[in-house]
Amino acid sequence: MKHCICAQITPPGQAAIAVIRCSGKDSIALVARHFRPARKLLNAASHTLVWGTFYSLDGIPLDEVLLSVFKAPQSYTGEDVVEISCHGNPDLCDRILGSLLQNMKLANPGEFTLRAYLNGKMDLSQAEAVNDLITAATSKAEAAALMQIKGYLGRHLQSLLSQLSEARLRCELAIDFADQDLPSIDGQDLVNRINSLISDADALYCEGQHSRKIREGVRICLAGAPNAGKSSLFNAFLKHNRAIVSPHPGTTRDYLEESFSLSGFPIVLYDTAGLREAAQEIEAEGISRTRHLMLEADLILYLYEDEKDLVDLQELSSKCIYVSSKADLKPEQILPEGHLACSVKTEHGLDALSEAILNRLKLPQEVLYRPLVTNARHLAALKRCLDALFSARQAIENGAGYEFIAFDLKAASSALEDILGVISSDDLLNQIFSGFCIGK
Repeated sequence: MKHCICAQITPPGQAAIAVIRCSGKDSIALVARHFRPARKLLNAASHTLVWGTFYSLDGIPLDEVLLSVFKAPQSYTGEDVVEISCHGNPDLCDRILGSLLQNMKLANPGEFTLRAYLNGKMDLSQAEAVNDLITAATSKAEAAALMQIKGYLGRHLQSLLSQLSEARLRCELAIDFADQDLPSIDGQDLVNRINSLISDADALYCEGQHSRKIREGVRICLAGAPNAGKSSLFNAFLKHNRAIVSPHPGTTRDYLEESFSLSGFPIVLYDTAGLREAAQEIEAEGISRTRHLMLEADLILYLYEDEKDLVDLQELSSKCIYVSSKADLKPEQILPEGHLACSVKTEHGLDALSEAILNRLKLPQEVLYRPLVTNARHLAALKRCLDALFSARQAIENGAGYEFIAFDLKAASSALEDILGVISSDDLLNQIFSGFCIGK
């Protein structure tokens, strides 16, 4: 029999109320030991509220509480659940929790959601999205996580898994009944099925490469010559004076890193040391770090005040937007094709620059309403699925036996099952749920 678990699910500290969740087969009966009127709780229907007094086991009244009752399987965890709303005095919460822990166990991080997964209330991709929603820093990250919790990704993967199983079944039937006088399977139909699966999985993977930025943040590096206006633009994006702005070149020696939301998308912005032949060792180190950040960034905004400051970024040019800064000082300037002009002082061009960033990063608004892969573990599994499907198609083209094709299709299925948690090892589950807060 599973033990009952309990934990405070609201943040610690003083507040108007605090909530303690209890889950397990005997949770209602165990809470009733502390509650008056106990019979009212024991007879309560699911999804109802019960008001009364919470007592310690030695009969001392601790608080007036409101109990929310959820009976299995119609609860978050799929088990009987009681949520105790008490006054948000931290000492009072500790005493209530301490009373419960005489007959229950303190929940581990993520254990409520782990039980929901194990009891079939959600698949593993939905369970992981719960933590993503809690930790999301922007509205788009929140929306993406919510769509996964609603099962958009899970249902799409289940459909792919069903198609994979059907193709694999045809191969295994051909193996099992090879010695029977039965019509052979349609080879072209099998190729068409695998090609369709490759197309669907590849589209999901390619879009996931971009949409992962919704979860992890888009890394944008501000680069350019000293005194090109990088720190001013950095402050303008953040809407406060985070970086020191000075007319003297070389003020920024090390890089600054801050996060902000651009149209709801998470951005990690770097203000860097100006690129030039450095005379001092400290500035040279800062410039070296700038070049490293440029290599690692998803996008580079290269600022210049004069066209003589432009440099050929070679292999980095594909992820670069050239920005003519301090545009208020040069109203007659004619820009090279594709370059943008902006002025932090007058705010001219800032909206156009923001739009260019979103367009370059391929993050359309409607992406949030499609099955979306934003998790690195899921992307790695999708890549394994694609590799197995390509191998299966190659096996058909090489005239290999159906056992080789079936083996590859089984590997593709296993990769999708890893995302959904159809069969998951304890080590994987512990790794995933250990990152959750205790109350979830």
